[in-house]
Amino acid sequence: MSHAWRGLVEVYSRENSFRIHVLAFILLLAVIVGLGISGIEAAILILVASTVIVLELANSIFERWLDIVSPRVGVQVRDAKDIMAAAVLVSSLSALAIGAIIIIPHIKF
Repeated sequence: MSHAWRGLVEVYSRENSFRIHVLAFILLLAVIVGLGISGIEAAILILVASTVIVLELANSIFERWLDIVSPRVGVQVRDAKDIMAAAVLVSSLSALAIGAIIIIPHIKF
């Protein structure tokens, strides 16, 4: 367990995008509580948000591994990093869409 915490601290301290996703997750939890979202809707929101964070962690691992294996950034390394970043982007946009679908009906205008 201590290795996992050290890994989280490592990524949090070095990766700005990870910090942004963690902040978004904390804000999401506040929205869930504030709007009284419960049950399956809350579970879905937490699941899609945590999926984005897990992909961000995987992206960090992938980038570090590529930096070790191929320290000089060639076209293939750049493309691999960009593709992994695209996976995080797609999951983030999907999470945002799912969040809007679930959260907007709970907002009282």
